[in-house]
Amino acid sequence: MSHIIVLRSYKPGDEINCKELIKTGVLSSLNSTFFGITFKELTFQMMILFAAIMFIFFGLPLTVCLLVVPLVIFFVYIGTYIGFTTKAMEVNEEVSNIPRIYMSNAFSCFWVAEAFEPYLMTESPKSIQYTIMTEQQFRDSNIDISSQVKRIVGTIALCKSHRLDKGAWIKRLHVHEQYRRKGIASCLLNIAVLFAIEQGYSCANTVASEYTEGGRELCLKKGFELQQMYHKPILGSFITILMYELTYQIKPGEDVYVPPIYNKAMLNK
Repeated sequence: MSHIIVLRSYKPGDEINCKELIKTGVLSSLNSTFFGITFKELTFQMMILFAAIMFIFFGLPLTVCLLVVPLVIFFVYIGTYIGFTTKAMEVNEEVSNIPRIYMSNAFSCFWVAEAFEPYLMTESPKSIQYTIMTEQQFRDSNIDISSQVKRIVGTIALCKSHRLDKGAWIKRLHVHEQYRRKGIASCLLNIAVLFAIEQGYSCANTVASEYTEGGRELCLKKGFELQQMYHKPILGSFITILMYELTYQIKPGEDVYVPPIYNKAMLNK
């Protein structure tokens, strides 16, 4: 067994890898968001409006007025990039304080998915089948890892909500691009939901944008329901994206089937 994914709680020393992974995750939807905003009706209206103003009020030739099209597109990209970069900086600050924010009490936690692989890999992780296990299962297996390297390829966090009574927020669900479609995100999400149930939360909420369809669909498959939709400003009211708030309602005394990989050993910090 040479390709393993171990799901475990955050430990000191994980910060640098988590920062890089989450930053990449935040910026991964930059291009799809940019293209989505570019083809929105409001963007076309702005192009037509600016071109009309230049043609009617300034008397510029039509060919010159049409230059407003690439200018608006450029403005949209710069605005989107600034918005995403600002968000990445905020998240970076949060990740720098994981021990205080997520690991300092019994009602929050931060988990990582750590890959163990041979030093010399001849195949891309995309084409490899990984065995996913908990940290306790990994210890019990006594697998020899002397010839393997490890890297953090996934993260997820849960913390108490300050807005929802007895509610929790699931945040920072990110999986490295080369390790997607292997069940890692699904396992991480199960960990967070199980933790919320164990800690007595009444619900666990998360948010996804209109341009992160994969994450939204995964949550819906796991039993999350749409709570509300709202527009989040990226650059004032000109550039916004549609956000979906999803909720997992936890019934009092809910009896949840827990597969072997999601046993309580996963919840030990």
